[in-house]
Amino acid sequence: MTCRTLSPCLILSLFTCFFIGSGSASGQGWPDIFAPDLLLTLNLELNSSDWNIILNDETFEIERPALFWANGEEDNKLFVSVRRKSGDPIPSAFGGDGVKISLKIDINQYIDEQEWHGLIKLSLENGDDNNVLTEGIACNIHQMASGPQGYGYDSWRGNWVKLYINGEYMGVYFNAEQLDKRFMQNRGVYVWHETWLYQYRGEYNFTLEVGDDLNPRSPAVNELCYLPFPYANPSSPLHPEGGLCLAPDDAGLVTQLNDLINMNGMLSMAAVNAFVANPDSLFSHQRNSHFLDFNLDNPTETRKRRYYPWDVDASNQGTDFDIYGGSSPTEYQQLIFGNPTFRAQYEQIMCDLINGPLSQANILALIDAIEPVLIQAVADDPYNKLGTNDVAGVAEEFDSIRSWYVDRIANVIAQVGCVFDFDGDGIEDSSDNCPYTYNPDQSDADDDSIGDDCDKCVGTCPCSAANLDSFDPIDLNDFTILTGQWQQSAANLPGDINGDETVNILDLEILVYYWLSSCL
Repeated sequence: MTCRTLSPCLILSLFTCFFIGSGSASGQGWPDIFAPDLLLTLNLELNSSDWNIILNDETFEIERPALFWANGEEDNKLFVSVRRKSGDPIPSAFGGDGVKISLKIDINQYIDEQEWHGLIKLSLENGDDNNVLTEGIACNIHQMASGPQGYGYDSWRGNWVKLYINGEYMGVYFNAEQLDKRFMQNRGVYVWHETWLYQYRGEYNFTLEVGDDLNPRSPAVNELCYLPFPYANPSSPLHPEGGLCLAPDDAGLVTQLNDLINMNGMLSMAAVNAFVANPDSLFSHQRNSHFLDFNLDNPTETRKRRYYPWDVDASNQGTDFDIYGGSSPTEYQQLIFGNPTFRAQYEQIMCDLINGPLSQANILALIDAIEPVLIQAVADDPYNKLGTNDVAGVAEEFDSIRSWYVDRIANVIAQVGCVFDFDGDGIEDSSDNCPYTYNPDQSDADDDSIGDDCDKCVGTCPCSAANLDSFDPIDLNDFTILTGQWQQSAANLPGDINGDETVNILDLEILVYYWLSSCL
């Protein structure tokens, strides 16, 4: 965490570490098993010759048996299959051969109905493109955008795990939720013969991951016959039955896509991928996403195509990453952003997300929550790609990520031209002295830049303002309230001591001052 003064920062760190722990798998099920502040320790035990085969497999298809368990589950080891995933192995930052490879663990390959905390497959990503921190944070930002301002449905989940293979620490991995039938079942959307899950593999190229092989084309796959939507190869059973066609005009495009696709979800995926500066996504590279289709021929089915992100390891490129595609837009960007209706919807989604779930306060709160959980494990990881194996160096990386998102938010706002007025009083949030309380007159009697209508402290804050739980004396409970709302912005937050409608370092300094002065 970035600190302005030493003592408040130390105190906040202590309380944050006290209340956020690494957790255990016991009692955890989907979706809690993907909580971002849950750091599990996973173990694989397999024949050393089998591990050597997996390590050197460049077909990414060879599976070998292994025993699998999380710490605390030693009495319930599972018999699973393991294979290497595509991607480069990561060498140590300090020399030596790299053995940290991405892995797929198939829980029910050998034993039908076997599962692990509601999952049947695990996808452990080594962070080879950037690092596991930026990859996992990008995934969680997609999840943060799952609410009404964004997707409107449960997007995708992931967190971090420590992995040991035959007792050797392989480092921290990003534990990405696998998009499979269980993914659909966990969300209550899987129906045999009524649902199709596809994965993009490249330009005009996707595969059927879940569905009926005898009926591989969903109604939407058949109807969206103009590029870039269809599978282009005419010899494929996924090619539209009537062949390729021309795209409709702007009005026709809006009508058809809104009939077949949850466009808020599709545009939200595009917006978040652009926000985290991921150049390897559907809109920016025409790959690395899934889509789920429903049987629209069934008159009782009202759900439309849903898009889901995948493989965000290339995120956190330059903070000036162009959200529209720059000088070389892809066909998706040309078709969708070239349509005035969808472009406006995309821009509105981006502004709503930044003004809501993806606000600076919320993203910094996520990073603050995971840092004490991950910092030592990442420092101990010889393959972390950070060029450091000490806690101070990893802390610098967390601060760098914080700074990246602060700069990125400012850049995206400038690109879109977002104007925020949360309380609707006609004053933009950046100029509003009570941004979450309606006060069009902006009166400020004590001239402290906090409007009278939200100011809790006229001049000097009274001692009672720091007594957040209303019980004397000021103690641990008051710090608990404040740290639980750290960097949140809203009206009437108990932890907002001075009344500026944000719980931040200023409130912490007031609380520390009165705590040290034995204020009653």
